Amino acid sequence: MSSQPPSWGPNEPPPGQQGGAGPDEPGSQGGQPWQPSPPEPGWQQPGGGQEPGGWQQPAGWGQQPATMQGPGWGEPGYQQPLDLPKGGDQRTGPLPLHPMTLSDILDGAFKVLKANLVVAVLVTAAFQLPLDLISAYLQRNVLGGVGLLRFFQDPSLVEETNPLPFNSLGELGGVILIEGLLRQYLVPFLVGCALAPVVMASYVGRQVTAGQAITSVLRRLHLALIAFVCIHLLELVGAVFCLLPALIAMTFFVLTAPAFSIERLGPINAMGRSVNLVGPRFWPVLGISLLAGLIAYFVNSALGWVFQLPAQLIGLGTAWPLLAMGTLLPSLITMPFIALVATLLYIDARIRREGLDLQLSAASPSRAAGPAF
Repeated sequence: MSSQPPSWGPNEPPPGQQGGAGPDEPGSQGGQPWQPSPPEPGWQQPGGGQEPGGWQQPAGWGQQPATMQGPGWGEPGYQQPLDLPKGGDQRTGPLPLHPMTLSDILDGAFKVLKANLVVAVLVTAAFQLPLDLISAYLQRNVLGGVGLLRFFQDPSLVEETNPLPFNSLGELGGVILIEGLLRQYLVPFLVGCALAPVVMASYVGRQVTAGQAITSVLRRLHLALIAFVCIHLLELVGAVFCLLPALIAMTFFVLTAPAFSIERLGPINAMGRSVNLVGPRFWPVLGISLLAGLIAYFVNSALGWVFQLPAQLIGLGTAWPLLAMGTLLPSLITMPFIALVATLLYIDARIRREGLDLQLSAASPSRAAGPAF
């Protein structure tokens, strides 16, 4: 036998500690082979581990080797955030250029609206202001044009007031047509068609003026009207049966305006395009659309009464312009917001299915070379 002691392995004590602790000594494990306890982080055997058989700190203790550092390594429970691609420029801030969550869509809509506020206000006012003025003027004789304050002061005026809210059926029919159809359905569709190119231009760092946006819709107004009539006829058929079929139709056609305006499709093709894009993500699109609608409804209700209540107190005979302001001003914010949400849903659907993010990134050479933010 050689006098040279055998080299010790991971389950044997180091030289000078053959046998380890006795069965009654601290550290004894009832006769089990001795195992070295993990060293303190950063500890290494003197000599740098160059001695034959010397112990060296294993990977995983203390500082990670440089080759192991990267996403997912670091403090326990910490993960390096992913650098998701973005669009836009310094004017808009970073816009989501990846499959979007609810917060991405809402945040992106507010960013685009803030960056293009003047354009959004002018486009909405161009379509809605004439209707609001006409509707408010037709309502000037409601309650005889007398304000609620006078009724409180002299209750006998109630007996002298015409019980019909309008002087003629023509006034009543005009208000129903404007408020129930044109302003609630047609104007949002036209605003959506006008603002969709504004969103796409913002993604590649460009701007579309209000005149350009309005002109692009007016040139194809007859086709937009055909698409509007077809969509709402189908929604009306669904509403005859139940509210749910009407919501289903509304959801499937919510992307018609962006498809019609951005891809320059015809009415029927734009409707079919919307159905194809919405189909794989019907429930998320329905939920986001309803949430955006609720936000717009509460904002309209809160801001509208600021002008409508004084108009009712003073009397619509003289304060009917305040009534028009109460319906117009909130819509200058909420209606573009709804249109921008619909356009971002359209962009999200095309990113998921068609790689639109790559096309938008390639549209700007400076952005294709590296991140813009």
